[in-house]
Amino acid sequence: MKIIIFFLLPVFLFSSTLMKKYETGETFEFAEKNMLEEIKEHIENNRTEIEAKLDEYKKTAKEKVKNYKPTDLKKLTPAIKNNIFYPDMTYTNPDNVYDNNGNIIYPKGFQFNPLDYQTIPYQMIVIDGSSKQELDWLVTKNYADNMKYMILLSDGNYQEVGEKLKQPVFYAIPKITEKFNLEHTPSIITQIGNKMEVKEICLSCKDEVEVKKWRNQYLYF
Repeated sequence: MKIIIFFLLPVFLFSSTLMKKYETGETFEFAEKNMLEEIKEHIENNRTEIEAKLDEYKKTAKEKVKNYKPTDLKKLTPAIKNNIFYPDMTYTNPDNVYDNNGNIIYPKGFQFNPLDYQTIPYQMIVIDGSSKQELDWLVTKNYADNMKYMILLSDGNYQEVGEKLKQPVFYAIPKITEKFNLEHTPSIITQIGNKMEVKEICLSCKDEVEVKKWRNQYLYF
């Protein structure tokens, strides 16, 4: 009997120790590196290459912003005569407009003039930003560097023009050119009451007038 107890005692002791390990949740260290440490080590070992790639990415992104230009801009031609017209500003509801109770207050197809309810506090001047003549005209007429006027480009680089004029400029996107029936540059868009006036300026006509004046003066000599 003593012999049996002698042999069984180590078994019970081993089992007790093993169960204790499971019960206490004893942990063991892994041989693998922590992933964060590996990432940190990779960055440190490749810092020069990573910084070079980041600089290249920033430069590329900056160039894309600088050279940004919508692909669907409508090409406007220089005005060949002075002209004034008033585009139809009527807006038509594309869908029903409901109140909080689900009742229709403005049905689909309802028409109204937004200018009956709002005032645009500035004039819009549309030019060809790639035309030196139009840019010079803008500066000469004191339209540049003046927040009373919003400058819209039918062509040209918005950043270069903005730096030249010392003010933000924007592109005359199709939604604008279509709404105001724009065809020529320069065009000055002004709200007059509940109407929008579009004035097309013929810059070449001014030159022709000056030539005619010079010719008339020359004939008198």
